[in-house]
Amino acid sequence: MSMDRTGIQDVHALWLQTLDFLHYNAPQTWTDMLQQEGVTFLMPPAVAALERVEDQAAALANAERRRLRKADLFYITRDAAASVAGLTGIPCIAQIASIVPSPSGLMVWEDPPVCVERGVVLRAVSWGPAYDGGTWWSWWTDTAAGVRAGIAEPTILMIHGGLTFHEEVYAEPDFWPLQADDPALPEHLQFRALLFTWMAISCGLLVYREAVAPSQDIRAHLRRMSVESRVVHRVIPANSGDRPGLAQILRRQLQLDGTVTEERPYPGSLPAQLAPWHVYVPGLGHRLIVEIPILEPGQTAVPTLGAGRRVSNLAFAPVRAVLRQGWQFHNGYVQSPLLYDPELGLLTDPGDDEF
Repeated sequence: MSMDRTGIQDVHALWLQTLDFLHYNAPQTWTDMLQQEGVTFLMPPAVAALERVEDQAAALANAERRRLRKADLFYITRDAAASVAGLTGIPCIAQIASIVPSPSGLMVWEDPPVCVERGVVLRAVSWGPAYDGGTWWSWWTDTAAGVRAGIAEPTILMIHGGLTFHEEVYAEPDFWPLQADDPALPEHLQFRALLFTWMAISCGLLVYREAVAPSQDIRAHLRRMSVESRVVHRVIPANSGDRPGLAQILRRQLQLDGTVTEERPYPGSLPAQLAPWHVYVPGLGHRLIVEIPILEPGQTAVPTLGAGRRVSNLAFAPVRAVLRQGWQFHNGYVQSPLLYDPELGLLTDPGDDEF
């Protein structure tokens, strides 16, 4: 196995080492950490209610191990990560539960997506369902990188394996972390790297063309642990011919997020450039996904696409209203000079609604 732990052939070993750490070493390691002044762990209410830190640490390790035992395995190639980094101007309008590539998973990057500090680089993330239907994920750093930087002793590899627990994140149902959208917030890079990778997979911007099976030794180890054998999916960018356009990406996210749209042809004449942006929404009728005018400083906008948060000034506008008021493309989006109220949303003539 390579020292850098970056090859797809290493992912199974990293997975098993982490499972072993959670079973044998995490309860004591995390107990020691919890007993240090200023060290805290994110805990579900039932775990936080436990009186002894030893019990809290054991419960956290057991929950993490249960999620990881069921994890599907993903390997994010250098090209896939670069593709995600280049997704400027493409919002994620779906909720987290709609875009995770599997209920539980472990995702390992070929190149670390974030350097937290000298010698501390994020290498992997694991996730699974939280106690209340939300999503719980944990970041893992590259143990060997810390050893090479001189901030950890080589013996730490025997305790943690190739991945070292860094921190956990809990997202409530229907919650979207602001860190993913605001570069000024701490941890923006790691939130964006993860959530937009999930979004890119869910929308077909990233695909997996190859699955690597575990070796015989790994399979034998899995059988001894009573853990189901799993392949590793190599995640790569979609071919240019298969890559969805911006309108397709938004429509796919609306479908994933449960926004009810139907495939109905527009009954009138629709310019070819607008056709990909056309949707039929029960209760609203034939609409176009448009970008609304820029708001004045300090104004607060209301959600417009059915999402639980404000997203990129996007709204469903009646087709007739857009055709009458005029439209243009700006940075890939359809824009139209429609009236918009930050409290009420789009202001259009009911006569423009078509069903």
